[in-house]
Amino acid sequence: MSYKLNNGEYEKIGGELITVEYIEALLQKAILLIKAQRGRFYPDKNFGSRLNEISREPFEEYAAAYIRQALYGLDGVYVKNVTKAAESLTVELMINDEEKEVILPFDENV
Repeated sequence: MSYKLNNGEYEKIGGELITVEYIEALLQKAILLIKAQRGRFYPDKNFGSRLNEISREPFEEYAAAYIRQALYGLDGVYVKNVTKAAESLTVELMINDEEKEVILPFDENV
């Protein structure tokens, strides 16, 4: 079990931390890796993704490649599809045979 994160902060009910199951913990870790800019975390220069560096087309293909690079090493987490909309980037993940979707607004990291 792991503790629930919301925008980088642990969530509490009363004074107790909320716990999450294994797949939810992997999803939280994947979201953190996707949103973090690669090279900005001093102890590990390879932590995060390079989504902020995409400047050419096809955007979705570059995004999928950079997300796969960021998630490399997360056991059982695979990028299924990446779709660009007007205001966000949608990432479909397979986490231990469960489909999960992450929506990243462009004002965050992308």
